[in-house]
Amino acid sequence: MSLHEYLSRDPGCEQLAEGAIHAISPLLDDPDPTPSLSLLEHWADRLAGRMPLPWDTVEALEAVNHYLFRHIGLRGDRESYEDPRNAVLPQVITRRRGLPISLSIIWIDVARRLGLDAVGIGLPGHFLTGLRTEEGLLCIDPFHGGRAVGEEEAAELVARATAGRVAFKPEMLRPTTHRAILTRLVRNLHLRFVKAESWEEALWTSTHLQLLDPDDSLPYKERGMVHLKRGESGKALKDFRAALDRSGGGDPEIVKWMEKLQRE
Repeated sequence: MSLHEYLSRDPGCEQLAEGAIHAISPLLDDPDPTPSLSLLEHWADRLAGRMPLPWDTVEALEAVNHYLFRHIGLRGDRESYEDPRNAVLPQVITRRRGLPISLSIIWIDVARRLGLDAVGIGLPGHFLTGLRTEEGLLCIDPFHGGRAVGEEEAAELVARATAGRVAFKPEMLRPTTHRAILTRLVRNLHLRFVKAESWEEALWTSTHLQLLDPDDSLPYKERGMVHLKRGESGKALKDFRAALDRSGGGDPEIVKWMEKLQRE
């Protein structure tokens, strides 16, 4: 199944872990999500027997964290953070290492299989998970072993991740949509590929970003730039036109590139 087919079937990306595999499928020899999803289901089944009775949300949260980060051994990859494998869910599951967002997707998937109301929280520069409870939202940092995160800790994470360029605001801790999570996952890869000048990979990531957010002008502009790097002027011009339409004609950089290409 392609990402396009997945989004047509599940536009809200409720099957988040499955979507995370389709979103990066060009990096996989076998894009079939079944083995990874079966393993996540197995983890959830094993974890179900460790859930507290009578029910206690805090103890349940501790059980999930203990199982995933101590028993299974998931952890943030600080040593090779830029490695694209850290965004590829099947490889994260195999290597037990990943980015904040890929570890968060695993955490959300397992927690939701247990009936917990798990969500993603997209801080600038760092991704968290959250657990919605009657008392409010409990924020968790899977990259750092599932530690609890309040506003003070969140502000520190944002300051560190953005080198102080972004000021923390409490509304940054609001849950994000599953589709936005997949968009951010692919964007992480896209930025890495552009930085490495890996234009073949940057081509499919920009295409996947268009599929995930077809009304946003940025993926069209980005794919147009990738086409320019690949010497594909006609395709670049087509993408720039699409980007300009979606931006309401308000991007002078796109206008400049279109005028240059039309003169050639």
